[in-house]
Formats: sequence, C-alpha cells, structure tokens
Amino acid sequence: MRLACIGIGSNAIRLLTATWEGGRLCVIRRERRGTRLFAGLVDGALTEKSIRSSVDAVGELAMLARADGVQKIFIFATSAVRDASNGHVFTAMAEEASGAKVEIITGEEEAVLSYLGASEGGACGVIDIGGGSTEFTLGDGGRILGAVSLQMGAVRMNAQTPILSPEDYEATVERCMRLIRRDARSLLACPAREAWFGVGGTMTTLGAMQRRVPLFDPDTCEGMSMSMEEVAAWGARLARMTIAERRSITGLMPQRADIIPSGVAILEAAMRCFAMPALRLSAHGNMDGYLKKKFEETY
Repeated sequence: MRLACIGIGSNAIRLLTATWEGGRLCVIRRERRGTRLFAGLVDGALTEKSIRSSVDAVGELAMLARADGVQKIFIFATSAVRDASNGHVFTAMAEEASGAKVEIITGEEEAVLSYLGASEGGACGVIDIGGGSTEFTLGDGGRILGAVSLQMGAVRMNAQTPILSPEDYEATVERCMRLIRRDARSLLACPAREAWFGVGGTMTTLGAMQRRVPLFDPDTCEGMSMSMEEVAAWGARLARMTIAERRSITGLMPQRADIIPSGVAILEAAMRCFAMPALRLSAHGNMDGYLKKKFEETY
C-alpha cells in the first residue's frame, strides 16, 4: 500500500509519499513548496494572497501524490492555520483543491508526531523548529513523558524582530530563553536527556551549511551531530552578515536568508535551557510520524 501525507506548515507545504515494509517507512517522494504562509497572517487572519498560493501548492502536491499511485492522501495543518481566525476558509479551499480532508492538529500533537518521526523511541528529546512554532518532546521507550508547543517559530520571530546585527541576535536568544523557561517548565523539570534530535528546516539548513553541501539535500545531513559551540558560532556569524551576504553561503537556500538567524537563535536558546551539549540532525519529522501512525493503524 502507498500512502501520502501533505503537511501545511507555516513556512512551507511538504509532501511525503511512502510504503510500509518491515515496520518502517520506505520513502517514494519528498517534495517542498516554500509559501511562507505565516507571513500572510495579518491582524489574526490569513490574507487572500497567502491562502491562494498555499492552496495552489496543496493542489499541486496532491496531483503528484496521485501520480505516485497512492491509495489515500492525508493532510494536516499546523501553526499558521491554527492561529488564523479564518483557518476554516483555508481548509475548505485546500480540501476542494486536493480532494482530501484537512486536519488541523494541536501544537502538542505536532510535538508528538515529530518525536515519532525522528526518534527510534528511546530515552531522548526532540526539538522541531518550524515557521510559526517550536515543539519540544521528551520520551522514554516509546512512552511520551511530555510535549509542548511554543509560539516562537523562525518566521514568527523574524517578523517580530529581524536579526540584522549581533545585538539583535543576542536579544532574540534571550527572549527565546525566557519563553522556554516560562512555557516549557514541565519539561525542564524532567531528568536531563543526553540524546536529542533536531528536526525542521533550521536543522537541515545548519547541517548543509556546516558540511558545505552545494545542492541542498536533507538526507545528506541525516544523523549528523552539531555541538552547542558550532550552533552558537553560526548564530554569531549570520548576525554579522547582510541578507545578501547570507545568500552566498553554500548550503543555505536563498529564500531562507532572512529567517535562518532567528531559527538558529531559537536552537541556541533551547540548547542552553535544556543543557544540550550537542544534538543529532534529522530530516524525519512530523510528516514521517503522521504517516507512521496511519500505516500502523492500517496494518
């Protein structure tokens, strides 16, 4: 059986089509369309332009999934649609364009899906930095100990205060640390985890820049470890650069040049608060977790 999942994120719309063999996902296709839906959230509602561009992307990806011969398409939406007062308008249009039902998942559900997608179920933590929110999950032996979603994604933080200097960067790190200490107290009170996985565009972009991968491929950085010192060094370096200078960095998608320092600032703040000496990068996040659950329910 082939299934497809379309994830409507705050920065990009993604497609994953896969089969299920031996209790594992076997990926057929991964596609991404950068629509930055969260940037279209104005005064609490999504603009008509932002809705249309993302709905078009959903329709296109649904066509690709059907071309792959999938038996069913699942679609879920995250932070931007959760926050929008007209999210129901968006989902109705996306359902019409795709011919599939759209599920708006909670932040906590998103966190758990990222854990299921990135980890092997051991004693570990998972951080998923998105465009509109960041999720933290702690698990042990497949049992979820805690999951929270914080309102501090890379697009959201950049919209509040663009990072154009080292002072901007340090201020963003400090603000993120305050948010984590306030809204993730229950997880911070748990025993420290030595193993952490990082998922999301910030993570794979950092890995690509660190390894100087010229043609961006998330799987190239799968399992790569990055230390606290390496993350902080990238944050300081990016903060000193203009947006035009950032676009010349090997491994950085030009369209991420404005938001990448905000994503790195969130990660540095998280590593400080949770005392992470390092974390492993993963290209397998909430979409993988969503499809895993659907296949397990089927089989």
